[in-house]
This record gives sequence, structure tokens and C-alpha cells, in this order.
Amino acid sequence: MFFWGKKKEENYYKEFDYNNFTSWLDEILKNPLPENTKGINFNLYEEENPHTYGIQFVATKSFDLDDEDWACDEIFSSGENMYFFTNKNNWEQTLKEIETNIKIYLDKENNSPILKKFEGIGLGFVDGDLIILYKKEK
Repeated sequence: MFFWGKKKEENYYKEFDYNNFTSWLDEILKNPLPENTKGINFNLYEEENPHTYGIQFVATKSFDLDDEDWACDEIFSSGENMYFFTNKNNWEQTLKEIETNIKIYLDKENNSPILKKFEGIGLGFVDGDLIILYKKEK
């Protein structure tokens, strides 16, 4: 199960589940994103409990391959409505697994065109480098 804006309790943290992740993301995408959205970023947070993480969805007003600060130009955020999960691997492996799962979503899910209409999509820990998952062809 995932945690959606409820009081955080340890029993809300479960291993990453692709179907629950897509349900969380699809729920966010039910509402239109701001018209001036240029980029999408998935912020990854390490939580206080060991091996627990949270994913936050963010829409930004800019996208720039040469300046990772575009991910800070938030115009929409899922805020506390994050997808929380546990992963016993180290943070590098966890990041790689989330990257793979978001790419699968972008390749096969019905709502992927909503995200692919923007200039680019990134993923990264809030205190780390970004990985570009998708860049729109011009």
C-alpha cells in the first residue's frame, strides 16, 4: 500500500509496487497541470526510517538540460501526497529501480502522453543530481 497524504505511520511503508505507484500517479494526473508547465520532475526523498523513501511529483515552469535548477521552478507539487515505499537496497540501486519503473510508465501507460507533451521529465534525490528520463523531440 502507498501513503497518500495521511498521517505517516510505519505500517504505511511497503515495498515498491508498480501498480500502486501507477494508481498514485494516475490520480495526480486526473487534474490538469498548469498551462505554463515545461518540465516534470519526480523528487526522491530519503525518509527518517532506514530504507524508506518518498516520491513527490512536481511540474515546473522551465526545463533546461544545462541547468538542473529547472527542477526548482515549481508551479505544481503533489506536496504531502507522496508515494512512500521501502527498499532494502542502497540509495543508488533504489534510484535505478525507480528510474526503470518510471520509464516503463512512460512507455506503456495510458496517461504517459500527458507527461510526454512537456519538454522533459527528470528524476532525482532532492539533494542530488537529476537523471533525464525523457526529452521531447523538437
